[in-house]
Amino acid sequence: MSHKLQIHILVRWFVLSLAMSLALSLNAYDDIPTSESAIRDAYFFGSRQGNLTPEFLARYSQRMPELKDGTCTSEVRLQTPFIEVANYASQDSNLSSQDAVKRFYGKQMVFRAYLNICYKPSAPLNAIKVRVFQNKRQIIPISSESSPYVPRVTELTTLPADGEQIRLEFKSNQIDSSSLVFRIETPDKQHAEVNFDMQTLH
Repeated sequence: MSHKLQIHILVRWFVLSLAMSLALSLNAYDDIPTSESAIRDAYFFGSRQGNLTPEFLARYSQRMPELKDGTCTSEVRLQTPFIEVANYASQDSNLSSQDAVKRFYGKQMVFRAYLNICYKPSAPLNAIKVRVFQNKRQIIPISSESSPYVPRVTELTTLPADGEQIRLEFKSNQIDSSSLVFRIETPDKQHAEVNFDMQTLH
C-alpha cells in the first residue's frame, strides 16, 4: 500500500469518526441547564418554523399495545428540557439566543414524563405502579400526579374514563443519555415496559 493511499485512508477514517462523534453529541440527551451550547441548539431548533412537527415529537412518545382497553392504547410521552426550550423559542419571535441562555442557563429544569394508562373503565386513582430505571438503578421522581384518563377522540368528543393519567417530574440532572426504562403494573396485575433510547433524543 502506497504512502499516499495510507494517508488518504487515515484522513477518511478521521473525518468519519469526527462526523459520528458530532452526530452523537447533537442527538444524545443533554442536561440543558449546564450547557450554554445545548440551550442555543434548542433555541435555534425551536425558532425555525416547521421543526417541531408531529413527526419529530413522535420520537418522544411510545405506545404500549399490551396495555389497552378496547380502542384505547396506553402511551408514555417525554418532555425533555430541550423540548421545553425549543417550545419557548417557537412561541416568541423576539427572543434571541442570548435571551434563552439568560433564562435557562444554570436554572433547575424539569424532565417530565406523561403516562396515559388505559386498562379498564372507572379505574381507581393512584393504583398504578410506575418505576423508572437507568443503568439498572431506580430513579425517584420529585413529584407525581394522577388523574382519570379520559381518551380524546376529537376536539369535541371524548370517551369515558378508562384508566389513569400520570405525570412524573424529575430534576433534569437525574436523567442521563443511557436507556430510560418505564415499568408499569396495574392493580389487576397487567404489566408493560417501555424503553427510550436517550442517545437518539435531545
